[in-house]
Amino acid sequence: MTKSPLTKLLSPPASAPASATRKPLCANTAALWGTIYGAISAVGYTATNICLRSVTDCDPVWVSCMKTIPTVVGVAPWLIVRWSRGERVFPPVPIVATLLAVGLLGQFGGNVLFQWALGIIGIALTVPLCMGMIIIASAILGRILLQESVTKLTALALAVLLAAIWILSLGAHGASESISNLGAANPWLVTAAVTAGCVSGLAYAVLGVTIRKAVLGVSTVSATTFCVALVGLISLTPLTIYRIGIEGMRETTRGDFGMMLLAGIFNVIAFLALTRALQITSLVRVNALNASQVAMASVAGIVLFQEQASPALTLGVALTVVGLLIMPRHKRVEE
Repeated sequence: MTKSPLTKLLSPPASAPASATRKPLCANTAALWGTIYGAISAVGYTATNICLRSVTDCDPVWVSCMKTIPTVVGVAPWLIVRWSRGERVFPPVPIVATLLAVGLLGQFGGNVLFQWALGIIGIALTVPLCMGMIIIASAILGRILLQESVTKLTALALAVLLAAIWILSLGAHGASESISNLGAANPWLVTAAVTAGCVSGLAYAVLGVTIRKAVLGVSTVSATTFCVALVGLISLTPLTIYRIGIEGMRETTRGDFGMMLLAGIFNVIAFLALTRALQITSLVRVNALNASQVAMASVAGIVLFQEQASPALTLGVALTVVGLLIMPRHKRVEE
């Protein structure tokens, strides 16, 4: 899972508005390409989560570490090109320090907990739990830290998402039993996994809101993404060595290696596609496509991983999609 809070919360630097660097598209063309990019993003994030779900037998810290590599490798050349042109690549040191600090939160509180929850309650439950909490926490933190208004529509969406999270939690026990195939699931472990899914969403929300408050008009999405991924790679690598050792890393099968890297690659593709979609088309269209991630994740969990389908899951997913559709969000971002 994985997270889009950066995309939806970062605004472009004041010195380089998107409208000044790109030719405007006509309404029909923008709608078409916005739909295409939005669909690519939704499918990309779903593919990311499917890859992550397929390696839940691996250490979650190790998986999260490997997932950062494609972002670091993919974004670094773009930053080097910008540096060679004489452009400012990174924001001032205090801002970079802030990025690194919240990046650690996003990696450990977000990626690692999300990956661990996938192995206990599955993709069909973890994704809507995480995404619902991202939206709820982002709205609350945005009101507290950024003085953003909470409209009646926002309040309604928050209520719907809270109801969705509660209903989804009711189906977690059965989902865990279908995953473990070991009979009755440990209720405390299931509760911890549900909490981890929600906490990962909270961590992503704190990451996004803090970055927006700290780097508004100062940094770019590319520099921000690189800093967050780099701090993850640097911090998660020694922790992986401590947890499973070099030998444990070597024993990872080629298939699992490939899935970990594919998760990172799909994540980068989805992020860039969502960034572009938000720049050229309406929020209603993008939000609808983005909300489809929840439904696709649930279908993937049931069809590909034989996770348990239940009335609680169906209703919870439906309410999550509704909440995502009606929640107002920020639009523009800068690469």
